[in-house]
Amino acid sequence: MKIDLIKLTFNDTCAYKHKPFQYCCDEIQNDKAIVFTGEDINDICGEYEDDGVCVPQFCTSYTETVGSWGDEWEQTDNYPIQFCPHCGEKIEISVVEEIDVSDKYKELSKQRDELWRKCQRTDSKRRESELREQVGKLDKQIDSFYLLDEWKGETYE
Repeated sequence: MKIDLIKLTFNDTCAYKHKPFQYCCDEIQNDKAIVFTGEDINDICGEYEDDGVCVPQFCTSYTETVGSWGDEWEQTDNYPIQFCPHCGEKIEISVVEEIDVSDKYKELSKQRDELWRKCQRTDSKRRESELREQVGKLDKQIDSFYLLDEWKGETYE
């Protein structure tokens, strides 16, 4: 199974999108304990990090409830795998392209800030509602930069 990643750089950080790929078998696609993620990776040797950000990997995921001093929380650890545990096929993940989307990110953030200022200053409840809706749409666009999902050929110029 081969997965090509696109690295997006913006706002002094980076995120990844993946190109469309085929799973090696149905079992790995339906296995709830196997996740494709760049978060909570148990990266002992640092081999999966790229400038402090974890490159997405297929991982076995383990979540447990941890307690300390009367406080409890869930902790997830994701352990990278290099072969499918069901069919044995090698999992190859590589960054094939890097795109700087800083300008688009800044533009959307600026638009959002301007709309939010207008929203805070209006006396009209109807206008406030319209502006909040527009801010919500911009928030979704900004948040999409950070999501690990399929690259749909977005243009960020």
